[in-house]
Amino acid sequence: MHTSQKDSTPPLDQLPPYRVRVSAKAKRAQLQVSMNGQVEVVIPRRFNPAHVPAFVAEHHRWLERTLARLKRQRGDCPELYDPIPSHIFLRALDERWDVQRQLGDCARAGLVELPGAAALTLRAPNQAACRAVLRQWLSARAKSHLVPWVRTLSAELGLPCNRITVRAQKTRWGSCSTRRNININRNLLFLAPAVVRYLFVHELCHTVHLNHSRRYWALVERFEPDYRWLDGELTRSGRYVPLWACPD
Repeated sequence: MHTSQKDSTPPLDQLPPYRVRVSAKAKRAQLQVSMNGQVEVVIPRRFNPAHVPAFVAEHHRWLERTLARLKRQRGDCPELYDPIPSHIFLRALDERWDVQRQLGDCARAGLVELPGAAALTLRAPNQAACRAVLRQWLSARAKSHLVPWVRTLSAELGLPCNRITVRAQKTRWGSCSTRRNININRNLLFLAPAVVRYLFVHELCHTVHLNHSRRYWALVERFEPDYRWLDGELTRSGRYVPLWACPD
């Protein structure tokens, strides 16, 4: 999640596109920028929606810097913007998949994995249906690989957790609840294994300290001495997530 700091106010007609979401949990207005560059304004229930444009305008420069950074990060990989990929690289698993697309007349969208070939065949009436099928495949891959990874690490570190859920989160890589339930983002599959492991350590340590206190970070460092560098890498890792995999 990205939040902003106040900046000088530009004309309202220069604002980037954004959408508004009312949250019962929000205590103040916030700006969030997703991994694919979508801007969302989160406001409390009592916040007057008429004040949203002025709020966005006050943080216009922060938005420009953030969106420009995301664009630079993706500049070396234009294929990340393809609406339907021809190749998929899951860094976390060191898997490379070839994608064959068959758009046209078909009643239902479907996907076939070719045994032993690391290839996917997509059949769908349109691009939107193709993306939906690919996202389902990605979620299934995350459940079958990332969830057991968390379980194994939990036992290894002696940090027990309860339910582990794979989600399609827009701005968070993971979270841990007061009940020690852990949510993980399916798009972690696109990140380097060391960064994914750090995220798991980060969330598992929250089963002991549900905050970011000194004691919390000391526990993280105990299990991951390079956590500062890895945390920076995690912040920059949105550049590896292709547009088709980002939730709408």
